Amino acid sequence: YQRRVHGGAQDGTMIWSDIRTNSITSQITHHSDDVCGLRWSHDGQFLASGSNDNELCVWSTNLIDKPLMSHRHNAAVRGLAWSPHTHGLLASGGGASDRRLMFFSTLSGTCINEVNTGAQVCCLHWSSNSNEIVSSHGHQSTDVFIWKYPKLVPHTKLEGHTCRVLWICASTPDGETLVTASGDETIRFWNAFPPRRSSPTKPTSSLLSCISIR
Repeated sequence: YQRRVHGGAQDGTMIWSDIRTNSITSQITHHSDDVCGLRWSHDGQFLASGSNDNELCVWSTNLIDKPLMSHRHNAAVRGLAWSPHTHGLLASGGGASDRRLMFFSTLSGTCINEVNTGAQVCCLHWSSNSNEIVSSHGHQSTDVFIWKYPKLVPHTKLEGHTCRVLWICASTPDGETLVTASGDETIRFWNAFPPRRSSPTKPTSSLLSCISIR
C-alpha cells in the first residue's frame, strides 16, 4: 500500500494508482455522492471510504467488487481512523445531522461502540503512543478533543482555532506532537501525547506553536 495512491471523486468514483508505473490499477464505482474520506489500515489490507451519501465502506485489497462491510450514518462521513493498537478496529465520524463517533470491528462487521460528540465530526486521528483518539469538529464547535478509548470521555480540549479543523496528523516520528490545520488559515502544533511505552497519567497537552498560512 506504500506504493499505491488512492483518490475519490465528486461522482463517487474511487481510483487506486501504482506510483511505480504511473497507472490506474483499480477503479471502484459504489458511492452515489462525493467521496470525502479515505484511510488505509495500518497493514495495508483494508481501505475505509466515507461519502456525502452518508455511507461508510470498508474494502479489502483481495476483493474490490463489493465492500467488505458498510454502514450508514445520518450525515456525510469524513472522519476516519484505524486503531494502531487493535487489529481491524475502525472509527468513523458523522456530519452535522449525525454527530456520532462510531467504532467498528471490521473483522465481524459490527458496531461495538459509539458516542454523540454534540457536533459535526470533521477529522479523526488515533495516537500511536497511547490508546487515545483525536476528533475535530465544525459548526457547533471548532475545538479539538482527545478521547481515551474505550471509555469515550474527552479528557482534553485543544482550544484556539476559530474555524473548523480540516486535518489532523502526528508530525514527529516520536508520535508526541499533533498538528491541526484549520479554515482559519493557521497550522497549530500541540504537545498532545505521552512518550511511547509510558502510561499517560496526566494530560499535558499544550500549544507549541502556531503558523499562519495566509
